[in-house]
Amino acid sequence: MKDSRKTTIAEYINRFYYEHDKVPSVREMKEDGELTYNGYRSVRTKEMSAVSPIHAVSVLGCVACGPGQEEEEQFLETIRMPETLVERGDYFALIAKGESMIGAGIFPGDYVFVKRQQTASEGDLVIALFDGKNNLKKLGLDKKHKKYILHSCNPDIEAYPDIVVDELLIQGVVKGAYHRY
Repeated sequence: MKDSRKTTIAEYINRFYYEHDKVPSVREMKEDGELTYNGYRSVRTKEMSAVSPIHAVSVLGCVACGPGQEEEEQFLETIRMPETLVERGDYFALIAKGESMIGAGIFPGDYVFVKRQQTASEGDLVIALFDGKNNLKKLGLDKKHKKYILHSCNPDIEAYPDIVVDELLIQGVVKGAYHRY
């Protein structure tokens, strides 16, 4: 195969990969290390192998950063994120509503990337479900009284007081946020 045809094929596969987040299907393709066949009707190029894997993260609605809101999961869109930014695991994203977390760098309209898990450590930013409402807060514990304290991260403490609850469900731990200027 001529070099120009190999280049054309590799360029096509790379373009298809970036546009569709998957490689084109093939029955069989193998060529001097430029293309590799994995036995499952797909092919990868050297360039694709050097790039961090891309993960699709579903945006599942909004989360309150202030008074809690009724839990309502609603698929809005999918965001493609490199593995270097979201690690491995089950992730989802929410759009922040309210100003109680501006001290943590999370502003209204920001995308918050959450690793789905049911456990968290004190000091983690969590998506917490309590009394049928979900909220984004910093997790605190009152071990003496066996209560959870959900802290706001806003300098105006009077406007955003702590929420103290006996029970809550951790829906995930915040791993990052995207802020648009």
